[in-house]
Amino acid sequence: MEPLQLLAGTSVTDITPPLEVGLLTSSVHGLYAPFQSVRLPLKARVLVLGTLKDLVAVVSLDLLALNDTAVGGWQQFKKELSDTIPPDRIIITCTHTHNGPESVALSDLYRTPVYKQWLAGVQQQVKQAIQQAAAAAQPCHASVAVARLEGYSLQRRIPTPEGIMMSDAMQPITPELLGREPVDRRVYAVTLEADSGDVIATLVHAVCHPVHEMCIPHISAEFPGEMCLALEASGKHGMPLFLNGAAGDINPPTVSGGQVYAQQHGKALAALAGQERGVLCAGAFRYIHSEMQLPVRPEAGVTQAAEALARFNAIAIGSLALVFIPGEPFTAIAFAIERNSPFEHTIVAAYAENTIGYVPTEKAFEEGGYETGPGKWSYLGKEAEALIIAEAQRLLAALSATYIPITN
Repeated sequence: MEPLQLLAGTSVTDITPPLEVGLLTSSVHGLYAPFQSVRLPLKARVLVLGTLKDLVAVVSLDLLALNDTAVGGWQQFKKELSDTIPPDRIIITCTHTHNGPESVALSDLYRTPVYKQWLAGVQQQVKQAIQQAAAAAQPCHASVAVARLEGYSLQRRIPTPEGIMMSDAMQPITPELLGREPVDRRVYAVTLEADSGDVIATLVHAVCHPVHEMCIPHISAEFPGEMCLALEASGKHGMPLFLNGAAGDINPPTVSGGQVYAQQHGKALAALAGQERGVLCAGAFRYIHSEMQLPVRPEAGVTQAAEALARFNAIAIGSLALVFIPGEPFTAIAFAIERNSPFEHTIVAAYAENTIGYVPTEKAFEEGGYETGPGKWSYLGKEAEALIIAEAQRLLAALSATYIPITN
């Protein structure tokens, strides 16, 4: 086997918590409540990708998010996930389901023994899944396809004479509201296919808050979980893995509408992702990681610098780049990163690594609204937008500089 041959291996494990590891009911007031049931179990999906000399683990968790406080220190948490892959080569992402546990220390749940026991179990399960995925890695090639999904996402911040209102407070959603920009309705599907023709994994990237079931007291992996179920049922797409995009200001039209809407959304995504294989990404695998301390607004009341330490990761396979940025950025931030990317295809995945809260645009700070806080859910300084865009573009440029095309 050639040392630069692209390899991929996968593993899936269940991380559903006990019902006591409950649901966030108010970020503003720091409240949570126990779940009443499990509708759709939560999963950790692991993709080990790279070459014999250069493996990276992408871990997608069906969780709201994780932060430094909630895991008892991010560096130590990552260190305990693998004996073979270094912490800075393990990329943690969250699907951002709002029907997972309150795992970002907005309440005191993270202090409870049942939460700590669950989290320790998650660490061990992910560690085993990384080992299994690495052991299963086999030669493959990557392709990328792009489609559009209409009717399932909208710009949720609505300017009114009284200020910014959330779209779910303005029901029913009119065509004018549904058509407001900026919204990214693209769906990327990255297929990793073995030399045998079998699909190892299908990465699906889309941009929307999973809040169809928000405030309903059951555990659910929401529309990302429904999408994975639908792709798995076909038996043709290997392990599905969902990457959420810069959805800080993007909601579905049906907030808290219930599981039927989550199922419809997930199946619609799966139908698009299950179409053609797309364009082959011929070229070498590359990876880069960086960290940056971001400014915090004093009035937000966040005193630990670790909560604003942003961790960035980027992967390139030929003409395809995936850049992983932390927190809940607005969709305009992802557009800005992509606009100056040197790659033919650039996927901006958010909710990666330790969350740093909302990342609004400078314009949003002028307008106000929930996403600008200040509070534990939104505490970064206004400069964060420009700093994150610049750092993501720097990483993409660095990967592009090492691009080695593969020719037949």
